Amino acid sequence: MENRVRGMMIAGIPGIVLLSAWLWTARPGISEENRRIYEEAVGLQDQVDTLGFQGFCLSDYPVAMYDGKSEYVFGNGEVQKRSPVLETFAGTVWPVGDHFEVIVPTVEQFGQLMSLTGGVEGMAAGSGYGPSEQKASIWHEAFHAYQLTDFAVLGEKVTAEDLQAELSDHKGAEEKSEEQWIAEEVDEKPDLKKKLEGEMRLLKKAACDSDIDELHRTILEYRECRRQRMEEMPAEAREAEIRCELTEGTAYYVESAVFRMASGGQAFEERYLEGLDRYENGRGKYYRTGFAKCMILDRLDSHWKETFDFSKGLDEVMAEYLRESGQEMQMDGK
Repeated sequence: MENRVRGMMIAGIPGIVLLSAWLWTARPGISEENRRIYEEAVGLQDQVDTLGFQGFCLSDYPVAMYDGKSEYVFGNGEVQKRSPVLETFAGTVWPVGDHFEVIVPTVEQFGQLMSLTGGVEGMAAGSGYGPSEQKASIWHEAFHAYQLTDFAVLGEKVTAEDLQAELSDHKGAEEKSEEQWIAEEVDEKPDLKKKLEGEMRLLKKAACDSDIDELHRTILEYRECRRQRMEEMPAEAREAEIRCELTEGTAYYVESAVFRMASGGQAFEERYLEGLDRYENGRGKYYRTGFAKCMILDRLDSHWKETFDFSKGLDEVMAEYLRESGQEMQMDGK
């Protein structure tokens, strides 16, 4: 459980009109820009609904912005100032009471963190950090709150108690983290790294290909390459990869869609598509492979998210739609 919790912890307009008057109960200390960013993020709900994730609503989850001293919690038409429940300069989701909350630095704090790759871990290199990136980061973390609240990822439900226990105990843990499995079994093995780089190029080609027949051919080639690589990896490393794609890849997909809504298609392509096959050590590359698989699934069946419940990996979901189209049988030689 501990490895799986750690993988979820840190990443990096519900059918309503924007509210004209919020009960800003903590006006001093939080800038007008942060208030505006939150309102505009909530205001994207109707567009986010078109992605198809059932019951996913940003306003279901309080959003706390951390300025380095205090947190300002947005929700229920107001903002409240409080002492930090979790002092972090990374976007994350965290249990507070009986629910999960999104916690992000203020846009000013996030913009100063040059060590982060974009808004959250895995975000392709872009130019700077501003309101569009902050909205995308808020939605990314809210998607994790949605996962944790409503689903058992790969059949296992992560609770608030699991997250809190991991924070206090992980330093002395003997069990390897997802990051360690990925580092030791992929990043530090040149042959497997090279194979994964090839898979990433195929996924980028498939995700960006406008011809559906060519997309099918590319995916079948990718699946065979992946099958061979997975056979060389221990079960724990395979699960770490599958789980990261499933949780972070889908959140990155939502993040990218929100960024596109906020900034337009050209900015989206520059930030998310141009570096889609970029390899990096650690978990970040699986944000992009998972995101690519979500884009491919959109092409295979635009309604795939209507029954999606995080119970199986994205490759397994893709295989189901390939079987329905008859493409899987071609790959198996049947």
